[in-house]
Amino acid sequence: MSGTRPGTYFSLLGPVQAHRDDSPLPLGPPQQRALLAMLLCRRNAVVGLDELIDGLWGGEPPRSAVGTVRSYAYRLRRVLGGGLLTHGRGYALQVGPGELDLTRFDELTTRARAHVCAGDPEAARDLLARALEMWRGPALAGLPGPQARIQRERLAELRLSVLMERVELDLRLGGHGGLVTELTGLCLEHPLNDRLRTLRDAALERGGREREARTTPPGAPGGTSTPPHLPVPAQLPYVPGDFTGRAEAVRDLLDALAPTAPETVAVCAVGGIGGIGKTTLAVHAAGRLREHFPDGQLYANLRGVREDPADPAAVLAGFLRALGVTDPALPEEPRERAALYRTRLAGKRILLVLDDARDAAQIEPLLPGSPTCAVLVTSRSTLSGLPAARRLRLDVLPAAEALALLGRIVGEERIAAEPAEAAALVERCGGLPLAVRIAGSRLGTRPAWKLADFLRLLDSRGPASGPAFGPAFPGRDGPEGSVEACFRLSYDLLDAGQARLFRLMAVPRTPALDLASAAALAGLDPAEAERHLERLTALGLLESPAPPTYRFHDLLGEFAAARSEERDAPGERTAALLRLADHMLACAREAYAAERPGHPLVGLLTPTTARGASFEAGPSHIEAVLAVAVQTLEARPSAVGLISDTLLALDPALDGSFLWAALLAPARRVLRTAEEQEDLRAAGRTGFLLGSALTRLGRFDEAEAALHDAERAAAAAADEVVRTEILICRAVARQGRADWTAADALYREAIAAGTACGNAWGTTNARSNSVSTLLRLRRYEEAAEACRLSLAAAREGGDRYGEAHALYSLGIVARQGGRAAEAIARHRESAGLGVRRGYPALEVMNLISETAAHLAAGHPREAAECGERALAATQRLGWRAAQARTLRLLGTALAESGDHARARTRLTQALARLEALALPEAAQASAVLASLAPPGH
Repeated sequence: MSGTRPGTYFSLLGPVQAHRDDSPLPLGPPQQRALLAMLLCRRNAVVGLDELIDGLWGGEPPRSAVGTVRSYAYRLRRVLGGGLLTHGRGYALQVGPGELDLTRFDELTTRARAHVCAGDPEAARDLLARALEMWRGPALAGLPGPQARIQRERLAELRLSVLMERVELDLRLGGHGGLVTELTGLCLEHPLNDRLRTLRDAALERGGREREARTTPPGAPGGTSTPPHLPVPAQLPYVPGDFTGRAEAVRDLLDALAPTAPETVAVCAVGGIGGIGKTTLAVHAAGRLREHFPDGQLYANLRGVREDPADPAAVLAGFLRALGVTDPALPEEPRERAALYRTRLAGKRILLVLDDARDAAQIEPLLPGSPTCAVLVTSRSTLSGLPAARRLRLDVLPAAEALALLGRIVGEERIAAEPAEAAALVERCGGLPLAVRIAGSRLGTRPAWKLADFLRLLDSRGPASGPAFGPAFPGRDGPEGSVEACFRLSYDLLDAGQARLFRLMAVPRTPALDLASAAALAGLDPAEAERHLERLTALGLLESPAPPTYRFHDLLGEFAAARSEERDAPGERTAALLRLADHMLACAREAYAAERPGHPLVGLLTPTTARGASFEAGPSHIEAVLAVAVQTLEARPSAVGLISDTLLALDPALDGSFLWAALLAPARRVLRTAEEQEDLRAAGRTGFLLGSALTRLGRFDEAEAALHDAERAAAAAADEVVRTEILICRAVARQGRADWTAADALYREAIAAGTACGNAWGTTNARSNSVSTLLRLRRYEEAAEACRLSLAAAREGGDRYGEAHALYSLGIVARQGGRAAEAIARHRESAGLGVRRGYPALEVMNLISETAAHLAAGHPREAAECGERALAATQRLGWRAAQARTLRLLGTALAESGDHARARTRLTQALARLEALALPEAAQASAVLASLAPPGH
């Protein structure tokens, strides 16, 4: 007996769906549906929390994974009822007989095989056909995560196996005539499947076409087929199922883009105002063209109408990755990147969809050179410089098509009940698809409303205005005004608190905000903020791509920003930014305290908010904090103290994610303001963080200049805890230059300063970092003692980062002492701790030192293997200095193992990078390279 509500039916054989009494249930975003799919695949059994996390994210889950899974389960339980049960740290979904299409599929195939055994192939064939009809496309279509991919592949193999069983029964029953076409297509789809080829040949032979059998196996010329090494790119986004009309436009695009024998690249441009349906039309047409472009479809949103349009070089990088180019092989120079892109596209049949382009200059680097490719561009501008083969300027939908679209959204029966009112409504929407969708969605959530009532509401609204739309009224001033009228209709339903939050959500320049941040922005209790946000989402004014995240559709964001400009005083907008920045500082401060327990700096970061929330250290969250920091400073330069503390609190998150490059521009902006405001404390703290970033990026000259100024500012402000950190960073920078004497002096000064001001964390960190310098100065006993003290202090204080770093230092000491096996063990222990705690930089450092330990032990093959892993890790982080050093060690290992050709390649790469960064190891790389025999000898 199922615990879900009666009448619930689940579908896995296609997009994951759930229905109750023929009505679809809202299952949430793709990742939430992926969780449901995992529970359905293991129906009535407990699936552990760790297994669910692995299934959704693989080996690198976000820190918020546990909370996200629990939030997904909570939301699914609200939709499905009591059948979703919690068992300890896991969940089980109770699914009864007949409530899952996969179960029904299995039952039908089992019955069919029983009929085969009983000698009734015709009944078996009919049952298998019924089972196969249940598939609505690829199983678990569109779901993310490794478990969804595994199940998708498993179910695809299951379907193919049952399909071949049905084909064999068709052959037994004499139905070969209709099988040749089907089997030929299947052989093209599965070129390495010999069973399909055998069935196809049998169908040909029984149809008297023996000479065609086995002559040219489908797949490739000459009867061979090589499986692709990469999946064919298929980047087209989702198209709404209610796509309506535009038949002539679709036909024009298909005719212009379907390849025949083109002499040049086919380029089509679709233009029109915002909301006219350009993207929907383009993606719909591109989907219809899939068979003409078997090598794939590439898609990019160029964000042409936004303040931050997509950089063509970044778009090229994404396309090249989809085409199999790894990050290390991506050229840095945009022209070289474009040339490699065109080389990769040469001879391929690929369709590119470039959505929302700003101008022809943005598009030009993305155009392929091979006439086998085609390009479909959408833009609000005319793109006069674009050499398009076909240009379409979309107009509003004809009345009949707009009415049909409205009917597909609200239901044909409501249109039939009030035909005149329905016609009047689409007229007031100006035939703009977005306006029709908004009006239809509003009506769809109010099934008891009459269309006449809705029209009266529209007619009662006065003129609207705003920079995004202009003065407008539905049906009078054009379709752009219709969009605002529909937006206003939902906006006017909000109470004062909801409307205020809606407006303020558009103030920060961030793509999305979580619940806690939205609450802080508006100065609301989180529970009240959540009620408002859910109301806004229900009205279609916000989207919630994943709990507890909220964001605007682009046009709605513009509408909200216009309303905020109208209604909210500049002081209130600035106050909202200050509250948000203060909240972000509180969250980052809590994360700092968790990562660096006992660090006295925690008490010196002073948000005014009473509490923080969990902090996500991913790229989008860190970039959001940086964006809000700069925007707040623009609005209130005197808040530089708050902003400098916010940046400083990001230090552990930046160290863990190695997103130091993203910090440079914001830090320089904050530092400039601190100097203008003559805020020495802020200048010292921001200068320290800027110097840290430059040090980790291998830009030691710039780092030393920034850190020197930062130390003077911190000393003048008596900010001794931060001055201790600055001294450590200065020592690390001198160490990077192999200036061991200066590094030693700075470490000693840092330990003294940390001891004097009570910065025990800093003194421990200074001792651990000083080990390399002490070893270079041949002070081996001091180095060993520094390691022991650091490890003991870290373990006593529960500092996992400090423990991992001390273990790393112990590994270096062991290697220098000739104890290679001990060194390798220490490095592996440290790396494991670093990976578990989310410190990828420590993993890199340990892999590099382990490579050196293998070399010191005289095991070049093991060193080469470890070096390759280290190189991959440095590339993931984008740590250029570490990559250069790894290449030198790897090249040395390959040379000692006798692989001189690969050694020469790696050492040449190492030398170029080491010289570019002015690193001292360049001389060692050059010496090893010179010792190799010239090529051909």
